[in-house]
Amino acid sequence: MIKIQTTKEQIESKGGLLLVGKVAIKAGLGAIKSKALNCAGTVIISIFALMTECKSDFESMKEKRDSQFFREVLGIDYVYSQDTIRLYLEKIAEDPDEIIVQLRESSTKIIKEGPLHGIWIENRHYLPVDIDTVAMNNSKTKKEGVSRTYRGFDGYHPIIAYVGKEGYMLDCELRPGSQHCQNGTPAFISGLMEPLKQIKRDGRFLFRLDSGNDAWETLETIVSAGKEYYCIVKRNNRSENLRKWLEIAEKEGVMTEPRKGKKVWVGKTQNIHPKKKKGYISEINCVYEIIQRETDKKGEKYLIPDLEVNLWWTNLSCSAEKVIDLYHNHATSEQFHSELKNDMDIERLPSGKFAVNKILLAIAMNAYNTLRVLGQMSIETETRSTHKRKRLGKVISEIICIAGKFVKHARSLELKIYEKNPMLPVFLRLNEALDSP
Repeated sequence: MIKIQTTKEQIESKGGLLLVGKVAIKAGLGAIKSKALNCAGTVIISIFALMTECKSDFESMKEKRDSQFFREVLGIDYVYSQDTIRLYLEKIAEDPDEIIVQLRESSTKIIKEGPLHGIWIENRHYLPVDIDTVAMNNSKTKKEGVSRTYRGFDGYHPIIAYVGKEGYMLDCELRPGSQHCQNGTPAFISGLMEPLKQIKRDGRFLFRLDSGNDAWETLETIVSAGKEYYCIVKRNNRSENLRKWLEIAEKEGVMTEPRKGKKVWVGKTQNIHPKKKKGYISEINCVYEIIQRETDKKGEKYLIPDLEVNLWWTNLSCSAEKVIDLYHNHATSEQFHSELKNDMDIERLPSGKFAVNKILLAIAMNAYNTLRVLGQMSIETETRSTHKRKRLGKVISEIICIAGKFVKHARSLELKIYEKNPMLPVFLRLNEALDSP
């Protein structure tokens, strides 16, 4: 039988906070300033560190009140109580934009710390930027801004932009649940241009959006930003006559027959452009995929042939098949949403005030990118070349939750980790990499 004994030695179950603290200090999270509060940086970096542990509630702060390790790795002098944290956040939320601008800057610095991979199209390199909205369930609450979402529950409806194959969070914006996905999106896209240039100067960028953002303003914002900005936007068919598209496809498209009773036409047309009043965007073409099914998979004939029409706006010059394939890869952003909401437990934001939750989501963006950077850096170089991605939940369990003994000896601080811990070589490699300037 194993006996349980107490000890006065400091055993840390979240040794990975040592790495988190180094990323945060490099990004300047602790140096964030607010006109309303002198210690804003301390408040923000404390919440940030908790979020990397998959804790998004204020109550978890009391676990860190007496932790010297927590203070040392984050470079702070004091850990505030949960009530004080809540009060201070409400104070700095009187001007949330002041804090969010700084949090966006720190997030960009974090992304630059990690490996970043793009996609190749006709021997030209592009950095994908996937923009999408996500419904966050905050039902049965009376929080400010919570309202009915398109998913049929009450909550928030933030818009998020991810960059690179790894899925770093480039920017986010908390929105009321009932806000339409297109409302404010052109301005959101415009705000992405500067951080993109900071991450990769002289690069080409490919924006991918769903049909909810099929609007003149969306296309014009991307195309007018410069010749290095490209887009694939799913077109909303609205109330168009689908038979017209079948006629165009039969005349111009390339037809394949994957099985008996199913025909697929793929092509690109320059004759139909997004119009507004008297103008149109000459660079934008329409890619189509027309599917006609006369029988089901079992060979049973339909009384009336089923017609499916898929359309996309794009200013890429590659083949229609390539455009369709590139858009299908946009669906990966749903996995990124899942990691944010489930792996990090960022869904039911803890404050009742909308402005505070806006700041908390921006802090979560920094925590998300920190975990993503640590996860991608932890993958061996030869594995990274295949663009694999480590899920954030695995990063938390393997890297953040590495246990050790925190020791203060001869005016020096040490974290002692079991020498046969399978994650120790990775931990040491990450620690060395983050120590480099």
